[in-house]
Amino acid sequence: MRTVPRNLTLHVPRHVLRLLLVLLVALVLGVPGLSTPASAHEERESVFPAGDGTVPKKRSLKQASDVIVVCKADSKKRIKKLKSKKLRAFNMRLLKKCEHRHMQAAVDAVEKRRTNIYVLPGVYREQPSWDPPCADDYDGGIVEYDLIVSCGEVVNLVTIAGDDPDDPDIRCDNQLCDLQMMGTGAKPRDVTLKGGFREDGDWVKHNGIKADRADGFYLANMRGMLFRENAFYVHETDGYVVEHWEGSHNQLYGILTFTSDHGRISDCNAHHNGDSGVYPGSAADVNSQNTATGPLTRYAVEVTRCNIHHNALGFSGTAGNSVYVHKNRIHHNGMGFIVESILGGHPGMPQDHGWFENNKIYSNNVNYYEKYVHGDDAACQERVPEKVGHQHGVVCPAFGFPVGTGGIIVGNYNFVNSNQVWDNWRQGFMLFWVPPALLRGDYDPLAQQDNSNHNAFTKNELGYSPKGEVLPNGIDFYWDEAGQGNCWQDNLTAPGKEVTHNYAIDLPDCGHPSQWPIGNLIKTTQLIPCATYDRYSEPDPAGCDWLDTPAKPSSDAGAAGAAAAAPSLVDQPGAPAALVAVTLLGALGIRLAGARRRQRDAA
Repeated sequence: MRTVPRNLTLHVPRHVLRLLLVLLVALVLGVPGLSTPASAHEERESVFPAGDGTVPKKRSLKQASDVIVVCKADSKKRIKKLKSKKLRAFNMRLLKKCEHRHMQAAVDAVEKRRTNIYVLPGVYREQPSWDPPCADDYDGGIVEYDLIVSCGEVVNLVTIAGDDPDDPDIRCDNQLCDLQMMGTGAKPRDVTLKGGFREDGDWVKHNGIKADRADGFYLANMRGMLFRENAFYVHETDGYVVEHWEGSHNQLYGILTFTSDHGRISDCNAHHNGDSGVYPGSAADVNSQNTATGPLTRYAVEVTRCNIHHNALGFSGTAGNSVYVHKNRIHHNGMGFIVESILGGHPGMPQDHGWFENNKIYSNNVNYYEKYVHGDDAACQERVPEKVGHQHGVVCPAFGFPVGTGGIIVGNYNFVNSNQVWDNWRQGFMLFWVPPALLRGDYDPLAQQDNSNHNAFTKNELGYSPKGEVLPNGIDFYWDEAGQGNCWQDNLTAPGKEVTHNYAIDLPDCGHPSQWPIGNLIKTTQLIPCATYDRYSEPDPAGCDWLDTPAKPSSDAGAAGAAAAAPSLVDQPGAPAALVAVTLLGALGIRLAGARRRQRDAA
């Protein structure tokens, strides 16, 4: 275990002080356009719900207080093609009760809590929501909750808004509480909510279905596709389930949940999304005072039994707090998963208490940057959305992340246990530090170490498939050496192999976790160039190799004694001052990237 002498004297070189001064002046005086950090998505100021809700349970037709049926003109024809006789009969009975052609019309017709809406097979475009009169005065920008209530169609095809905007809380208190919407096909794509494009090639809408302050919301057996942002969106909601769903070909997410609690996302197929397939951002920070790493007894959202593939990122969560992610397949994405404290504007920073267990995380090497972003004539450089080719499987990564990585942790108290991780060509897992306190406007150097601490990587099976094939990761673990309380223990490899990593000596075990909060300067500076990625203005940042396809590891990788290590910061003079300088420099890069994105979106 590497230790630091208590009486260590550190010399601060003049050039480091000069750099630090320049960066401090730039931040204090304000660099034009860099007033706020980047955000994963633009949203109104949001808060966590009270947290006294529960995860809703599926309700039968007989248990519902009311039943509303939605169908299309060709639903009967589609029903006849269903293979199950029992399912055909159920749909035919519902068809006789159909009164609405559009989902939003059905939502607007709800008069009682605990209503079930059944959506019969068909493709739903929701044309009345495209250009409603109430949206005439909307000129873009953040949509406050009162506008969601009065005219959710400004950004959503279907809106479920459960709270009175005039009361002081965010609790659901109207007839839309405990609403359940269920597709009645044999599979999710039998009931498809499709956004798509207008005649001028622009997106029809930002979101497919948005449940906003809709406590007890339950959605099942539907596909959402081709939206500017998200197929499904749950916001400021206490108690929700989205299960048996497919979300694909969206510019950002298959599903987004934000500042919500008591959720379950399950049995999904999330693919071809430009940010991630599944994104529980700013999940309720229910373990913020918990100093145990895991497993958890209380979590804000459970994500399970999902097939997450062919996205820029499989799973992501800015301030992805108290997420229980288990029994999923996360594969053939650009990168597998990330929970992080990087992007600003998210309640619950820094991220804490993710629980990743029994997932299969493999072959996350699909390089959408090289395929669709790099080059003046690349598909993602097209400014007309329809011409990009989202509908044909083109994926335009929203951010720059390391292709070939199984998972990234940038937070605290995350428990990564008993996952099967193989064939990720850059690295299996990556743990590193970022300066979120600075991005929040806190420039106290002592506050800059609020991540990544107390993370445990245990009992993971590395570098071989469930069939026993030796398919190594580039390295199994990347660590920038920052943080206290981090540990790696009881991770397994194929026979004759060893765990590979980029640390000079053995990684700290959980009996003797890391103790030095400051990371390796060399490793930290290597991450900075990638912060300036922008799809249009800087698609291939100089000095950033994250967006390059890493070489496929040979089956000999991981042989006994193999490890890649970088020099340790402990051996470097002037480390703390250099660290602060790098902190500020990296933050400037991130803020610059955010400013460019905002300027582009406003154009």
